[in-house]
Amino acid sequence: MLGTFGTNVWLFTHPAGMFGSLVDPLAGIDTDAELFLYGLAAGLPNGKFLALLMMVFGMGLTIQHAAWNRRQAGGDRQASGERRRDWLRSYAPRALILLLDGAVNFVLVAEFDILMGYAFTGFIVAALIAGSPRTARVWTWCAGLIHAGGLLLLAALVLTPVAPPTAATDPTGEAAAVHQDGSFLDLALFRLDHSLIFRAEPVLTLAMGVCLFLVGARLYDRGVFTSHGGPLRRRLMIIGACALPIDIVLGFTGFASGILLQRYLTAPFVALGLLGLIAHIARTRAAHTLAGRWAAAVGRMSLSVYVAQNLLAGALFYGWGLGLAGRFPDHRIAMTLIAVVVVVTAMIAFALAWQTTAARGVMRRGPLEAISHALSATRTRRSARSDDCDAHRRCTESR
Repeated sequence: MLGTFGTNVWLFTHPAGMFGSLVDPLAGIDTDAELFLYGLAAGLPNGKFLALLMMVFGMGLTIQHAAWNRRQAGGDRQASGERRRDWLRSYAPRALILLLDGAVNFVLVAEFDILMGYAFTGFIVAALIAGSPRTARVWTWCAGLIHAGGLLLLAALVLTPVAPPTAATDPTGEAAAVHQDGSFLDLALFRLDHSLIFRAEPVLTLAMGVCLFLVGARLYDRGVFTSHGGPLRRRLMIIGACALPIDIVLGFTGFASGILLQRYLTAPFVALGLLGLIAHIARTRAAHTLAGRWAAAVGRMSLSVYVAQNLLAGALFYGWGLGLAGRFPDHRIAMTLIAVVVVVTAMIAFALAWQTTAARGVMRRGPLEAISHALSATRTRRSARSDDCDAHRRCTESR
């Protein structure tokens, strides 16, 4: 979760926000040294934590499905189709709440929200993991091939260097004005007005998401975090190490197609290596160090941290806050690196303080986690009452 901020921070420090980053990503970066630092600092995290988060989300889905199966073990035996429908009916409130969280986050906090896309993708994958393992593998390969083919076609269409726009063709004027001088409400309205552009990535990554969600679920089932998963973890790290040089080269090409291929094609393979490395660390004493406890605290309330880190960055760089992006456009590299340290430190402190001082039980998960859990529990109780009524009606009719 903190790693995603390493990618998103460049959108905050651009004077024209995400819209400006799509048109002129090198704004405020002039010297060769700054270009090199930007290539490293922006290229290394680019797409890796997005892919890693997708795989972790898939792991969460398979854990939830396994828990649901255990709860249903004592019930009546059902046909596989009926069980799948019951599972999807129980998961639907979670997906709906995640979609609502994402919509609010998109309008009020960050135009690059990922939660809305995860809500749709998660529901698709929830149906797939309830089927046979063979079906899931077929869908994994199909989704991966569709994503790779579509991405290569798109990269061929945009095979041009990334160059700053001229004064006559610069379309970022409105975006720069609203980010530097607009109010909180102005920025929310700007996101709604340009929602087709800002919501393009979840559509572009739908097939990739289905593939990586299923990959994450498969790796979890194969024991990537268990004591006997050592060979699997080593294979993942080898895959990541082989993909990393290609990924770095693509980031330094200066071509829009290279950046696309880095973010959406090579980055998932590097993310596999990161997953293997993290799983390896989790099996050692390093997981019990101070840094390990900090990471665990953030992980327990990842939804709250995701929204809070974007909200804090907005307060630092947008016009409704301190407006640092507009005040220091020529110091973007230094400002970005400092922002990463400040925001990550603040999020770790926020997670530790909340879990130390908050009430026990559900509230300790985090403020947004507690709200989502309460809404999901309410919806689940209503669904259970409805199912009981339907069962009673069917029993009465049969009699």
